[in-house]
Amino acid sequence: MSEQFKYLLSPLKIGPMTVRNRAVVSSHETHFLKHAEFPDNSDYLAERYSYYIGERAQGGVGLIVLGQYAVHPTTRFEVGVCAVAYDEGTIPGMKLAVDACHQHGAKALVQLFHSGFHNTSGGDGSPVWAPSAMASPPRQLGGEVAKPMEKEDIEELKQYYAKSSRNAMAAGADGIEIHAAHGYLLHQFLSPLWNTRTDEYGGSLENRMRLMIEVIETVRAAIGPDKALGLRISSDDFTPGGMGIEDMKEVARRLDEHGALDYLNVSQGSVIQFYIPVPPNAFPHGAFVPLAGQIREVVRKVKIMTVGRIVDPVEAEKVLADGHADMVIMTRAHVADPELINKTREGRLDDIRACIGCSECAVGSYEAFSCTQNPTVGREKTLGLGTMQPATKKKKVMIAGGGPGGMEAAWVAACRGHNVTLYEKSGELGGQVLLAQQLPMRAEFNATVRWRKTMLDKYGVKVVLNTEVTPDLVAKEKPDAVVVATGSTPRRDGMNPYTYNPVFGWQSPNVVVPEDILTGKAQVGDNVVVYDVESHARGSFIALKLAEEGKNVRFVFPPPMPGLMLDGITMMSNSTRFANVGVQLCPSLVVLAIEGSTLNALDVNTRKPVTIENVDTFVMVGSGDANNKLYHELKGKVPELYLVGDALSPRIVKRAVWDGHMVGRKL
Repeated sequence: MSEQFKYLLSPLKIGPMTVRNRAVVSSHETHFLKHAEFPDNSDYLAERYSYYIGERAQGGVGLIVLGQYAVHPTTRFEVGVCAVAYDEGTIPGMKLAVDACHQHGAKALVQLFHSGFHNTSGGDGSPVWAPSAMASPPRQLGGEVAKPMEKEDIEELKQYYAKSSRNAMAAGADGIEIHAAHGYLLHQFLSPLWNTRTDEYGGSLENRMRLMIEVIETVRAAIGPDKALGLRISSDDFTPGGMGIEDMKEVARRLDEHGALDYLNVSQGSVIQFYIPVPPNAFPHGAFVPLAGQIREVVRKVKIMTVGRIVDPVEAEKVLADGHADMVIMTRAHVADPELINKTREGRLDDIRACIGCSECAVGSYEAFSCTQNPTVGREKTLGLGTMQPATKKKKVMIAGGGPGGMEAAWVAACRGHNVTLYEKSGELGGQVLLAQQLPMRAEFNATVRWRKTMLDKYGVKVVLNTEVTPDLVAKEKPDAVVVATGSTPRRDGMNPYTYNPVFGWQSPNVVVPEDILTGKAQVGDNVVVYDVESHARGSFIALKLAEEGKNVRFVFPPPMPGLMLDGITMMSNSTRFANVGVQLCPSLVVLAIEGSTLNALDVNTRKPVTIENVDTFVMVGSGDANNKLYHELKGKVPELYLVGDALSPRIVKRAVWDGHMVGRKL
């Protein structure tokens, strides 16, 4: 065992269970149910999930918490996103995931939860359940008012917890984790903000803890003394009227004295501000670790897990060495690099593909679970560990462009045995990431470049800087294959997304694009309009940057909302920051013309004109134009020709990485 990581890599006994090290992959949504293997029922996780989980176990992590698994049919909002636990039909798929953990030496727990009012009505029109008549958050669920649970409902719920626990035991799980955090049902009973009951389940702390205790006892009875039992809690709701750290220290002390639990998984926040439970890169690493440390100080028996942007083994070791927790949750770090622990044990820290906190893995509401850094996520069966096959014929490969797509194609191709040269016309690798990392809270994007540079060195890719690939250079080098990854050029015309017409006056000298600002080519005045028709990251982050620099910023965007294609967690975080730095939102506007310092727009909702005057600088944030000239010049003139990244279609970083990875495998 590495002395540098004597805490992180050491075993730990958690009740009846011993884990091989202190790293945890916590329960998290993967949205794999949208691609379920069972043709007649999409409520079960199965093969795809087991391959995903198994790769993290193979990578060395000590403990994996599977799920979330819903315990009752009234947890409908999450069904279709998370699997059910109460139906025996879930056992085969659950067993696949458990077996995948055990096969590679990791322990597997199953997390059980009920979402309470964070929910929506069933197909039969039945209401959602909650402790009191609370409305679900309108942001997600339409503000439906929950039915206050009656005694019969509570008894039924406990029976379902027991049934779900027995199903997990039948699948071979090493124990159960009960979700009582983040504003879900058990948390709702605990919090005076949501629990206004006057019976034995409301009022005093003892009463508000009653259902939680009863569920703990029910699950313990169902699984017996030889299985591990944990509870996930929020250390602080960060919500006025909710539970604070001092309240939760008392809750933890009472749970510890109760004696049925083996550990507490200490998280934070609630569904009201969900970017706090899943903090994006707006938060520093380990932001909430001290809260778990305060919980640990008041307990004597249970072990403590902590969470919140712990993405580096050195950071994890310090958390443990400083006594804040007994285990560290590194879920998104293991999404980015499932081999994190094995690489740590082997001293290959530079090989670790770091999580950058971009929260693209949380986008799953409209696409499959994925990762900017790791394009194989969710495709482990065909693209995971051990699937990279040597090339049948060694080829001479030229890569034109040193952005994320080109770098990815280069290292993958070289890993497979090809002779690869990567050309970059500028003096530095990284492409548009070099600009993105200058935006507020985006500095960690540099890791997408840093790790790929390491891979280029590791696999012997020749890198040629300050050299643009031309048809003459290709003719001289006579490669077997050329990969064109030449990026895109930002559009400045503010193309109207409703009429597909450019903004009149877009050529004016006071019209710039984010790239002009980030490269220092543009001087920005005091009064700024940011017009975002791209609806991803650049618009909102450039608006934040300028506002933080003291500019008066109006953020103008067409419907339906700003940052529509940005993950919800980052957009929620940005919305809070907009308010804090004074960004003025101007929704549902389509810009028609720029005349001097005046912007003329149309309100799409009212169909009335809107004028904004005295604007010093207009920032156009739109799509790019693909730089694909080289591709068309080479077409039909080289044996193999590929187009990746923005040169193929201007999109986001993870799309470029995916393109490059797949071409690298295909060569």
